[in-house]
Amino acid sequence: MSDDDDRPSGAPPEGSGIEALQSQDASIWALLGVLLSTRTLPHIVMVLVLSSVLHIMASSGFETLSAIGFISLSTGYFLTGMLASNATVQRWTTLPDTTEDDSKGRFKSMISSFRICLFPLLASLCAVIGLQLLVSENGALGDWSSSLPLILSSLFVIWAIVQGRSFAKWLSTLAAQRLPPAEEGEGSTTVATSVALVVLVVLSCVILFVFEFLTDGASTPAAVIVENIVFYAFFAAIFAASFWLTRNQRSVAASQRHLHRFSSRWMLLSQAMVTWHLLTVWRHWSMTPSSAALLIEELLLMMVTIIMAIWSLTSRSFRSSLRLVNTQNALPVGLAFGYAYAGSVAMLTTVLEDIGNVLMAGHIIVLLTFMWLQPKVLTQAIGDHDEGVKIQRIVAEATPALEQPEVVAEPSVTQEVLRQDPDAPSSTSSDIGDDVTWSKSEPQTLAEGVQWDDEIELLD
Repeated sequence: MSDDDDRPSGAPPEGSGIEALQSQDASIWALLGVLLSTRTLPHIVMVLVLSSVLHIMASSGFETLSAIGFISLSTGYFLTGMLASNATVQRWTTLPDTTEDDSKGRFKSMISSFRICLFPLLASLCAVIGLQLLVSENGALGDWSSSLPLILSSLFVIWAIVQGRSFAKWLSTLAAQRLPPAEEGEGSTTVATSVALVVLVVLSCVILFVFEFLTDGASTPAAVIVENIVFYAFFAAIFAASFWLTRNQRSVAASQRHLHRFSSRWMLLSQAMVTWHLLTVWRHWSMTPSSAALLIEELLLMMVTIIMAIWSLTSRSFRSSLRLVNTQNALPVGLAFGYAYAGSVAMLTTVLEDIGNVLMAGHIIVLLTFMWLQPKVLTQAIGDHDEGVKIQRIVAEATPALEQPEVVAEPSVTQEVLRQDPDAPSSTSSDIGDDVTWSKSEPQTLAEGVQWDDEIELLD
């Protein structure tokens, strides 16, 4: 059986953007099982505790020490991830499958389980020593220690873009699942746009109503719309901009059923994320949530960002030659990213003097990242489809005539002669000049058809 026989019915040609997305596993439950396994749970507890301590240090005027701590922990866990394929490192950083004797007591067992954090902490200590040798007052690169908070805070923009790209990767993979067959069909972009608009308006109204209810604000849907009319003005502008920027791609995708379904799903899902981030920015701006709510939101955002970033890395690395991230080192690499992300937020908090401003800046960056990726994802899928159609046309033109549909052609000279003289002998060979119509008249010469005067005047 050929590879084409194994391909699902209606699947696009191999190598196309749609097929690459369909080959990804949109489920993240397996990855969550790896990250939240009880065998590695002390690492998760440790990142929460140490990040909180370093965050408090940054807010108390110890920005440099906090930045060194975040950078060192991120480096230590990244090195642990790179060595995770080693059996000894695996044994040191993972709890055994068998449970320990209950005679020790639950508390002692819990304390003993944190021994798996010793190796990455020792690697982090080595990173601290390396930083001191490089950027301390007598370091090889000079005294750059005071610049570490600024460097770490500037990485927040990169982490926000990574967050947006990771979410976009997952949503595009989700939109490419269970598509109809790849066949001609005229889809309506107007209907898809209208459906997306209605769904997003209803969802935003519900979420705003919940926010207002929690802050003792408006109590009716009409009052919610009136009090948040500025939000809906921003929502309308962003919605119109997104669908205007993707109008050409969506128009091309409407000619194919599977592409039209993918573009409709992708625009709805991505625009829902854009609306959510806009809602969050609006909530921080107009409703002023409590500090506890901000802290919970920051922790949840950090965890979700880590999970989605690891999912995006693993889904690509399994098909690349680098293979930097796999199921064995997904947790330490994710925690390295988590420490770097938390450090950037902590440093920005000291610069902007308000964690709410930090979160709003991050949400705006993610929102803009989604709007930038919306046409790019559609162009990749549709562009690959167009290339596949061109290849199919070239192959069809190169196919032998026996495999092509019959074409009514003009009769050749030999067929015309045979039709006029049936007794003429037929020949299977083609001689030079058989298909040439020879003229019976004399060849034309220069000045032929020119009338000459009878009298010629000679001039001296």
